[in-house]
Amino acid sequence: MRALSQRELVLAIYPLSRGFAFTAFESPLSPVDWGIKTIRGDRKNARSLEAVKRLIEQLQPSALVLESTADPRYRRGDRVRRLQSLVANHAKGQALEVCTFTRNEIRECFKATGAATRYEIAQVIASQIHAFSHRLPPPRKPWKSEDSRMGLFNAAALVLTFYCQTGPIVGQPGTR
Repeated sequence: MRALSQRELVLAIYPLSRGFAFTAFESPLSPVDWGIKTIRGDRKNARSLEAVKRLIEQLQPSALVLESTADPRYRRGDRVRRLQSLVANHAKGQALEVCTFTRNEIRECFKATGAATRYEIAQVIASQIHAFSHRLPPPRKPWKSEDSRMGLFNAAALVLTFYCQTGPIVGQPGTR
């Protein structure tokens, strides 16, 4: 993994059951674009891939970050695994740097903040990136499915882990 220059964009894609969430940052605390793309109906992977291709074309990122599917504890379905593989292959074909991180690597990045769960990590992100603060959903009840807005925070955590892995940074989660 190489160090990025000052204005290069890092894009994270986080697949969801009904589409994907994405965040694009130009530095650790500077999001440029973010959102949740909803894809309904059949051919979700093909339609999601087309939306990701348009996003890559529009944003022209230098690096793409995904959650690692190699981790044996990765608990996502086959469709999501295939989508991540399709997205990674497309990005590599576009000469983008593709990085993947496991949940443990993400937790390790946020360890200094005391955040261990995905929701705690989302709270840290919301407290440090004001553009995301009003998007933090309430804590999930055990009988409810996860709020799709958490995908936005999962994507942001991937980008922040990318910056954490590239070396010490000002504004790294856990620093002031």
